[in-house]
Amino acid sequence: MPDSRRTRRAAVVLCLLVAAPAVAGPSKVPARLAQARYVALAYDLGDVLLSESESVSKPGRVLPEDREALNGVRSQLEKWGRYVLTLRPAEADLLIAVRSGRRASAEASVRVGGRRDGSAPAGSVATGGSLNVEASSGADLLSVYDTAGGGSVVLWRGQRHGGLSGPSPALFEDFKADVERAARRP
Repeated sequence: MPDSRRTRRAAVVLCLLVAAPAVAGPSKVPARLAQARYVALAYDLGDVLLSESESVSKPGRVLPEDREALNGVRSQLEKWGRYVLTLRPAEADLLIAVRSGRRASAEASVRVGGRRDGSAPAGSVATGGSLNVEASSGADLLSVYDTAGGGSVVLWRGQRHGGLSGPSPALFEDFKADVERAARRP
């Protein structure tokens, strides 16, 4: 029995020693974050990124919480002054996308017109219905994409409960600290 305990303890210590450098070591932040000049903002809708300019023509796709989060990030970017904001992702070096945490959301519409059996009388118009359901993490998400890669290459990502709320969103502060660390690197 004592040998079994020693073996388990040795295994635990070995695992901790192997994992410690990965946890305690400095994270590698791409130099591209420090080199970029122009930034565009977007909403992460889960299945697609919707740029701030595109959201004007599709206001129903963006939740009020996401608009508030994006406005908070924009405000902090303007105060920081490191990047120049542009409305067009094609003109940007980076695309910063926000997604407020939510457990689930649903959207439904109703059928108007037609008869009970589902058929519409000749010459009448019937509209169909739809139902969209989404499940997501309860944590807020801030992602930074390299637009040179078509907006598909993630350079930085942070996720945290309440990370996009408040006057100085914690996820933005994490991103800012990582960019400043990358800028100091030789």
